[in-house]
Amino acid sequence: MKKISFVIILSVLLCNLAWAQKKSAEPELDIDRVYNLYKDTSDIVIKTGGKEIKAKIKITMNAFDKPYSVIAYGEADADADEVLQKLKTELGVTKLQAGYKQSPGTFPVVFNPTGSYEHTVQISYFQKGTQSAKYGIQKIMYNDQEANGQKVARHVSDFFYFEVCDEGRRNAAKAEEKFVF
Repeated sequence: MKKISFVIILSVLLCNLAWAQKKSAEPELDIDRVYNLYKDTSDIVIKTGGKEIKAKIKITMNAFDKPYSVIAYGEADADADEVLQKLKTELGVTKLQAGYKQSPGTFPVVFNPTGSYEHTVQISYFQKGTQSAKYGIQKIMYNDQEANGQKVARHVSDFFYFEVCDEGRRNAAKAEEKFVF
């Protein structure tokens, strides 16, 4: 009898251990990883290619107070264009290595972070299940007046938009609760 009890207790403990290991082995979603990095800040500095680029962080939560979108955005001087383009490419390569698939072409995203000026950015789109990543850079041009009276466009800065999102979490629905009155 003692041997049977010992075997049952040992089996239960081993099952619990296996379940705990399986639960801890589940990969963290990118949205949670990025959220945990930036949840306590609204401003960051991206150090890349010998440049320091200031960025704002915008986090959007769903109805259950879970993050479903983290956006890093900002404006960098025109001389940072090459560095930003390289960063965008590196971010995309990292997503491909993580099992994301890239959609062919680019897609417009309309983003109005402050409510004052709207940016339409052409983004590269990466998807893995319900998770997505969107990376885009928009050149900001300014028409200067030249001596001969002709207006010529001059590249003055770049607006960048980097987003990690989980569409499944965005649209999460809570199970119906029983009505109590």
